[in-house]
Amino acid sequence: MKKKERKWLILSIVTKNVATYVNEKGINISKMSRDTDIPYNALYTSLCDEERERPLRADELLAVCSYLEVDPRKFVTEEQV
Repeated sequence: MKKKERKWLILSIVTKNVATYVNEKGINISKMSRDTDIPYNALYTSLCDEERERPLRADELLAVCSYLEVDPRKFVTEEQV
């Protein structure tokens, strides 16, 4: 697997795990968008779209994790990578 494909795969896995966490906790995406300055459409597409075609970018992931007060490493395990 090429390095770029691996990076995309890891970000996809992490995004799905963040989406699950956000859904389970009932986090308001609109408020998260305002508080993190990440456009609502980007968050919605990444975290709420059933297709999950858009992984969070690294900077978005860090901003979301900071907002959630959760270590980004929580969202991926060695088995998933």
